[in-house]
Amino acid sequence: MLYLGIEIIHSPKTFNKMKKGILIDVQNRSIEWVDVKDWKNIYDHLKCETFECVQIDEQNDVYVDEEGLLTLTPNSMFFMYKGYSQPLCGNGLILGIDHETGDSVDSTLSIELVRSNVKFMDIYEVQMRSRLNQFV
Repeated sequence: MLYLGIEIIHSPKTFNKMKKGILIDVQNRSIEWVDVKDWKNIYDHLKCETFECVQIDEQNDVYVDEEGLLTLTPNSMFFMYKGYSQPLCGNGLILGIDHETGDSVDSTLSIELVRSNVKFMDIYEVQMRSRLNQFV
């Protein structure tokens, strides 16, 4: 299935019931439970036109704006997730993954754990991190 020129690996049956996800809102620097009605709803939560998945542990992925780095402004916001090596641009949406079917499922993480694993950053903090890590 194609949507906005990208192949969607989730079929409509993937979202046959509402999922519980965790939204990382970089503008408000908040982390909250959200309902995810269908795969199109991911775009609404992320406020983007295309998304990609990043695996953050064996049972959960975080969806992020695939074009986040192409649309940078001085007001762009990022977050780091503990254990992932680079900052992620824009909002993030954590959903669980069923590896047998490839379907998205409710996140298995707690809000408290995600809050302790997320660090919000602005573009200048990301630039400084990049400069400090360039020889590491």
